[in-house]
Amino acid sequence: MCGIIGMVQYDGGTIPPDVIGAMSRAMIHRGPDHCGLYTAPGIFMGINRLAIVDLVRGNQPIFNEDRSLVIVYNGEIYNHREIREQLIAKGHIFQTGSDTETVLHAFEEFGEGCLTRFNGMFAFAVWDMVNKNLFLARDRLGIKPLYITKTGDGFAFASEAKGLLGVFAPAAPDWTAIYRYFSFGYIPSPHSPFAGIDKLPPGHFCRLQGREWSQDRYWSPEYGKGPQVPLSKACAEVEELMAHAVELELMSDVPLGVFLSGGLDSSAVALCAKRRSCQEVHSFALRFEDKTHDESADARLVAEHLGLVHTEVLFTKDLLRQALFDVTRILDEPFGDSTVLPLLALSRAAREQVKVVLTGWGGDEIFAGYPTYRAHQMAAHYRKLPRIILSELIPAIVNRLPVSDKYMSFEFKAKRFIRGAGLPQELQHFIWMGYFDDEAKQRLFRPEIAGKVKEATFAEVEHLAETLTEQDVVSRIMHLDACFFLEGNGLFQADRITMAASLEARVPLLNIDLMAYVNALPVSIKMCGGTPKGLMKKVLEPYLPESIINKPKKGFGPPSAAWVRGVFSDVFDELFKRERVEAQGIFNHAEIERLLAEHRGRRADHGRNLWALLTFQLWYNTFIAEEL
Repeated sequence: MCGIIGMVQYDGGTIPPDVIGAMSRAMIHRGPDHCGLYTAPGIFMGINRLAIVDLVRGNQPIFNEDRSLVIVYNGEIYNHREIREQLIAKGHIFQTGSDTETVLHAFEEFGEGCLTRFNGMFAFAVWDMVNKNLFLARDRLGIKPLYITKTGDGFAFASEAKGLLGVFAPAAPDWTAIYRYFSFGYIPSPHSPFAGIDKLPPGHFCRLQGREWSQDRYWSPEYGKGPQVPLSKACAEVEELMAHAVELELMSDVPLGVFLSGGLDSSAVALCAKRRSCQEVHSFALRFEDKTHDESADARLVAEHLGLVHTEVLFTKDLLRQALFDVTRILDEPFGDSTVLPLLALSRAAREQVKVVLTGWGGDEIFAGYPTYRAHQMAAHYRKLPRIILSELIPAIVNRLPVSDKYMSFEFKAKRFIRGAGLPQELQHFIWMGYFDDEAKQRLFRPEIAGKVKEATFAEVEHLAETLTEQDVVSRIMHLDACFFLEGNGLFQADRITMAASLEARVPLLNIDLMAYVNALPVSIKMCGGTPKGLMKKVLEPYLPESIINKPKKGFGPPSAAWVRGVFSDVFDELFKRERVEAQGIFNHAEIERLLAEHRGRRADHGRNLWALLTFQLWYNTFIAEEL
């Protein structure tokens, strides 16, 4: 796993060493083991390497046989040995045992067609020295990041936005992306919070030839398009594919462990790792001081049941406060999910023992695990109620429910359920999953800022929804989640936070072979028994404790609403003083004051929205205000 950077100057001039140095230093946490560089007139490509496979010979950049192609690469290709044998049979000569070299020779042999042969996660750049063109690509789901910037003078790329800041222009906010952030809680591809810096979308490749830029999609997900199969056969296939995926992703020349939450997804990965690994399996779990959000007993139960070498990380208030300010610079982006704070503590603790961790990310998106999927099925019946009951009676009752700090409380779920009832279900889903709606944002932002927004919040969701071919609502929502929430929230935080600790996180439940099979299954199989993740529960029933199979969904579930009232109350008071807010000229102070007063007085739960506001302000202070 690595951090990659590069730049093309259209006039062929020499790229200043201080620019190269600054970009490289910004990526050093992603690869402290080796720094490599290729330079030629008008081009440089660099790599900071976290050595995982072929520790001795695998340093980059890597060249092909006649040195006409050079690659910098971030990722892991789990079937690289199989592809390597095919390439050797075609006459390619290898100098290393790394998957980087396999990717380069596969590109040389198959061109862009190589991308569909790779089973893994990747972002890479290949420079063709003969034809003077640059090729970049990103894996199907966006597990590995790639940021790009284009101007009249040149083009640059990096694994993180911080590697591009100040390359062509000072950092400035993209207000359309920021406006979307306040609804999504993250910034969906292809946008970033910085004007002029974009993300190469998942499942895409691009070419730069001279000044001409082209971009194409090579993969997109499909759901529920396969035939109906007996449940017993689906269980057997999933069990074997899941075990094989974990076995493939155990590939490593360095110590490896498992993140274990005690939930179904991470427990499934731990089970398969224990079965397929020839070494002891180390597991790592969080323990919260707040018992209402603590799952450490479940993780401990699974670890003891499977015979893992288990480590618990106590997430204290001191670690919490330290993490808040650390993650701001780590993420480069405002981010509404407070899970990143405990995740940073867990990643740093795990890195003291291992260099790679297997995780359960992606299980909800593949196996239909979110409660919202069941809620959408229920909502279809709810929408048939008489209008007066639908729009007046039920909302009046629900809005009188007392505010609760409990994770996924009835009050929280009920208030979410009635939101967006008049919208198409695809849009209602994003209202359920989101933060500020457009009306709330109009109250929050000053008119001069809102006037800079160039596109509606959910324009890209509506555009994609119009092209979907899936017929049932859950399959359509799962498709949208794969294109927005999975990459923008789950995979984004998984990459940034673990790599900040120089730790490689793998996601075997998103392995392409397992994903292809499960995606094709009808929803009735994935949610057999009418419950989210019903198929996975059926597969794991014989192997895990019953309390784990049937436990309510939590994840890390940090108590951010309570943090707003408690441990970070002083941070809010300092950041959102009237004089500061008015001098900054972005928000209406009266609206922030109202949100805080209602939340602190338990008259309403604004915890998610206030957390999103907090992380934006910290991001703005760190990356924008210091540039002004």
